[in-house]
Amino acid sequence: MVVDEYISALRRRLETLYPAEEARAIAFRAVGSALSWDESRIYSHGDTALTGEQIAKLDVMADDLEKGRPLQYVLGFTEFAGLRIKVKEGCLIPRPETEQMYGLAADEVDKILSREDSPESYNILDMCTGSGCLAYAFASEFSGVQVYGCDISDEALAIACKQRVKECPSRPVFFKADVLENPPQGLPEFNLIISNPPYILRKEKSAMRPNVLNYEPESALFVEDDNPLVFYKAIKNWADTLLSERGMIWMEVNENLAGEVAALFKGAQIIKDFNDRDRFVYVK
Repeated sequence: MVVDEYISALRRRLETLYPAEEARAIAFRAVGSALSWDESRIYSHGDTALTGEQIAKLDVMADDLEKGRPLQYVLGFTEFAGLRIKVKEGCLIPRPETEQMYGLAADEVDKILSREDSPESYNILDMCTGSGCLAYAFASEFSGVQVYGCDISDEALAIACKQRVKECPSRPVFFKADVLENPPQGLPEFNLIISNPPYILRKEKSAMRPNVLNYEPESALFVEDDNPLVFYKAIKNWADTLLSERGMIWMEVNENLAGEVAALFKGAQIIKDFNDRDRFVYVK
């Protein structure tokens, strides 16, 4: 069997779980990662015969994918803001929307640092850090900035702390905290607080795919229908104590609750994502 044939066969297996184009993209990336081939090599050498060892390795991945296990968990990593971030069951898989929020917030940080502050005096807090993707992205982009990340999940913190991000000269400081309680003592004043907290309502669960529901941690996804703003109220509580006078807040939100989240914060702006949905709330 040649590479192109294996990709086509895997795509057909995955079309029972995903739309055709998504199934093809997953099959393409899975095979490329297993062979350590980039996209251009797959296109130019798709007629290359696979060895028995390669097919055996691919078959293990294919069986996992056909069960609905997310590609990122199968590979053990995902790409975020140009970084390779380790992920596995126990931490949320970073979404493109979160990467978009990072880009928007990073642009604002860059403007501030270029005209006012020295990096050594700039502190960033990533609340509900999960895999640490946001924390590592900021630490990689802004040398000298001190980045902190917190989470209540021991599994997520273990993953965040064990990341090996080569592009990160100064590692973030991770600590365990329940953000629904008051912030722990000893934290510095923060110039930026950023968060992608749980925001999917329980009643929205029925519309979600099994590959998310069966594998990703519920605690990182869902809030109770009768208390949907609980984490945003907690972010405000922490910000009232920890945010610097000229600091800013960036939050990813449920598109149906953006107005309610913004109403919690003075001067908040709602910003749309690349799908034209009310996805971020920015406070300055």
